Parts: sequence; C-alpha cells; structure tokens
Amino acid sequence: MIKSENVLAGSGLIVAAAWWLIEPTARGGVEAAAILVMLVLLSRLLANRNESLRALRRAVAREHVLSQLGTSLIMTTEAAEVHRLAVTAAGELLAECPGARASTVEASAEGFSIADSAGDDTGAVLGRQVPAASVPPEILTRLMAGEVVRVADMAAAGYADVDRATHRPYILMPLRNGDRFLGVLSVSADAELPAEVFQALQALRTQVSLALASVALTAELTDRALHDPLTGLANRALLRERLTVALSRSRRSGRPVGALLLDLNGFKRVNDMHGHAAGDDLLKVVADRLRRCVRTEDVVGRLGGDEFVIIAEDLRSARDAMVIADRVVAALNETVPVGRRQLSTPASIGIALSHTDVKDPDELLRMADAAMYTAKRRGGGSYELHGATSYAPDVLPAGTVLPAAGTVDRRRPKLPV
Repeated sequence: MIKSENVLAGSGLIVAAAWWLIEPTARGGVEAAAILVMLVLLSRLLANRNESLRALRRAVAREHVLSQLGTSLIMTTEAAEVHRLAVTAAGELLAECPGARASTVEASAEGFSIADSAGDDTGAVLGRQVPAASVPPEILTRLMAGEVVRVADMAAAGYADVDRATHRPYILMPLRNGDRFLGVLSVSADAELPAEVFQALQALRTQVSLALASVALTAELTDRALHDPLTGLANRALLRERLTVALSRSRRSGRPVGALLLDLNGFKRVNDMHGHAAGDDLLKVVADRLRRCVRTEDVVGRLGGDEFVIIAEDLRSARDAMVIADRVVAALNETVPVGRRQLSTPASIGIALSHTDVKDPDELLRMADAAMYTAKRRGGGSYELHGATSYAPDVLPAGTVLPAAGTVDRRRPKLPV
C-alpha cells in the first residue's frame, strides 16, 4: 500500500525536476530546490499526522476492547468464563505483536495451572500443570506481593520443565485484589511489547482481578448461605433443596429416597459439664465420622444443635438405608477425644423412606423425626425404621425381629460420658 506522504515526496521530485528543465538557470535551480524542500517538509508533516492518526485509532481500538471486556465481566458469574474473556481481550490487544501469546494461570495449594490461553501455540500450554516447587521462590514471592515480573529466560530463572513452547521471554502479571492472590496473567511475544500495549494489559489485569475476586466472593457467600459454619455440612436450606430434587428423581425412577435423622444422646450434658467449646469440637468430629459413613452421592447435613440428617438417594430397599444407619451407630458409639477427655454421645436415628404418598421434604423429615424419638426413648445407640411393618421381610436385614410398634430397633451398648 502506497502511503500518501510517499506520493507527495515523489511528486515533489518530479515538480522540482520539471521546474529545473523549464528554468535551467541558477535562479531556477534555487527555486526548484525550494520547491523540493517545501514538498519534503509537507510530506513529513503528513507522515507525522498519519502516524498520529494510526496511533489514535489503535488507542481507540484498545479502549474499545477494554470497554467491551468490562461490560462482559459485569455479567459473568463463572471463573472459567472470566478466564476465557480475559485471554480473548488480551489476544486482541496483542494482535500487532508477532508471536504473542496470553494465558491466565489459576493458583491453588498444589501449584498453578493454565486455565485459558490465546495467541501463538496455545495448544502446547493450555491445561498445563506447574507444581509450586517448579516455580523459583524469589519469583513466587514477588508475584504474591503483587509485583509484575519480567522473565527473559525461564530456564535461567530457575523454572523446571522448560520446553520449546515455554522457552521465550515472559511478563508475569499477578492477578490480585486486596489480600486475595487469584492467579497470573502471563504474556509473551517475539519482541518487547510496546509501552501502550503494556499499559492496556495492566488495565486488563485490574479488570480481571476485580471480576475473579467478585466470582470468588459470590461463591463464598453462596457456600456460607448453604452450609453450616461450624461443621461445613449442608444446612437446612441446602438439605431442603437437595431433598426436593431427590424426591423428584425418585418419582421418575421408582427407587425410594431415605432420610436418616439423628441426634446425639447426652450432648447437652457435654455442654453443661465441659463447656460449649468442647461441644463444638465434638460436633466437628461427629460431622467427619458421618461423612465417612455415607456413599459419595449421599448428602450429610446439620439441622442445628446436635441434629443431623443424611439423605440417601436411589435405594434398592430399606436394607440399604439400614446399612448406613448401622455404620453411623457404630461410628458414633466410639468415644471422641476432646482435649484430655474421652466423650461419648451415641446416636439415636430415625429412618424414613419415601413412597408415593410423600408429598414434600417436610413430610419425609417428620416421618424420620417420629422414628428418631422412638429410638431416643430407648436410649443408647440405635435406629428405628418408620413404618417397618409395611415392608416385605426380604428388604430387612436377616434375623431382624419387628417390634409391635412397627419399628426396627437396632441397639448398640451405651457408653458412659
């Protein structure tokens, strides 16, 4: 493409030569030279103006990229989408930089992983895992402090596992918001980045840091709203939600949902004798033991105080729920070490299985609650199956004798506090 300033300079040479031919005198030579100088100066002014216009257009384009990114990030609630938008925008900012590549890096306790990437040879780095031990301590410290780090040679800097795809200069821009370290924006190119591009990337990382912090905060608040702060188990709201979904699936599959509601015998005495701190420690241990007693797909929650619930889906029969109850009774009959004390709070468990007449989660939990209080009146570690007389004998454990009340009593020896 022929630039206008070059056309003007060429035209100046032609005009000056023509003038010299028309007026081949000393005066004509001076006038031709003056014409040539004037046209050259005009071409330079035009060149400067055009370069300024091109720079202005590039600046406007960068601002447009950042503006679009900011608008998109406002509506984003997933970290993966934030990473995708970030590398897409960074790739547009780096479009005129040969060999450029931008990647976002997620940080975890184990190390770093490339979350997303755009630009040159992204397939070689996307998804790559970088153990924390592979990152030079000095660089890691600087990144954690929020400092932009320029690495001319990865191998010379102390990085392990450097290959063709990573053997290039890098600019590592930490993604931080307050005290939160959210990852790294990694940028590389064949040559040094223009200052204006680097400044635009700085603005981009600020936007991305804010967006990732917002996503993380939203996830934390959601987690707090749905989980018990002491034990980390599902709270009443999440239990109700999961149980509602489980009942809907049960109606389609025909397989019952089991609700196991339990509380701890003697827990009030633990609080009265040893203090609430000891009671809280005991509840944490109970929560951990309950997690180990259930299947991966089961949900364990805390209703409050010393009341817990297990939701077991896709049961083949009452026997499956009783297997879980047996594990829980055995686990909670074991004493709990709290400080130098050995505390014991055996569980009383009520089991209820959904059937066609169960309309909502509250009804199923009421059935489990009624069975639990029957077990609790007997004391010790035991469980009761609500409506046991309505189940066929082949769904009950071998040798089980049904009491007249229509509940199954599985009792363990009571341990002293």
